[in-house]
Amino acid sequence: MQTLVRTLLLALAALCAIAGLTAPAAAAPPGAGILIIGDSNSEGPFGGTLYDTLRLLHDPVTGTAVAVTIFAKCGAGANDWVEREYSNIDCGAWTCGNNQSLSDCHHFKGGNIPPLRRFYADLQAPRRVTLVVLGLNMIIGNRAQKLRDAVALIDAIHEQHSACIWVGPPQAGDLFVSISRFESFVADLKQTVTANNCRYIASDDKTDRSNVSRKDDHYSRPDAIAWANKVLYELNHPTNRADKPLLTLLRDQPLAQD
Repeated sequence: MQTLVRTLLLALAALCAIAGLTAPAAAAPPGAGILIIGDSNSEGPFGGTLYDTLRLLHDPVTGTAVAVTIFAKCGAGANDWVEREYSNIDCGAWTCGNNQSLSDCHHFKGGNIPPLRRFYADLQAPRRVTLVVLGLNMIIGNRAQKLRDAVALIDAIHEQHSACIWVGPPQAGDLFVSISRFESFVADLKQTVTANNCRYIASDDKTDRSNVSRKDDHYSRPDAIAWANKVLYELNHPTNRADKPLLTLLRDQPLAQD
């Protein structure tokens, strides 16, 4: 009898061992990703610094690297991202992702901005945050419409189950727009963005219009990098206590069901 019991126990142990060996491995926890969309300011050193620095982040849930994609189009406003008729890439664009180094990413012309849903599909990260670096090209024109465009973009981002952080425009050169027009637009943009559940990070307090090139209305490489580093600091050190730091937002973001 004891021999039979021992035999049965050994057989049961063997079956358990086999089951353990053949059981499917536990699925990896879903990761986090960041999509950066912007205008010509993000085509240069400013956007490159954001991309390269955010790639160093580690997902607070999985410990793996955060996926980062950037797409910047010259002359872009909010409507370029939500209305296909404005998505054509005429004066140029720049994109980087899939863990590419900056040296492997190039500027190009032609084609169109892909639909937002494609960017999120490529990220393959169901916990996602979108950084919107737009506004300078939205100052000129019908302000009410430009602000409606901003709301439409924020809504499109939320529809893709992404949190939203809007990085406002840097100070503009005095040949581009007057100080008063710039300041009133930025105030309206901030109010619109925050009223639609998108965090706002100012850039007018991180830039100096006296440093804008009169040739092309952009900042030099050192000034653009300094601006980017100030934005990166504020991403995880919010000035508004109601805002979550970037890493906390990535951790707490509900999973997208693509």
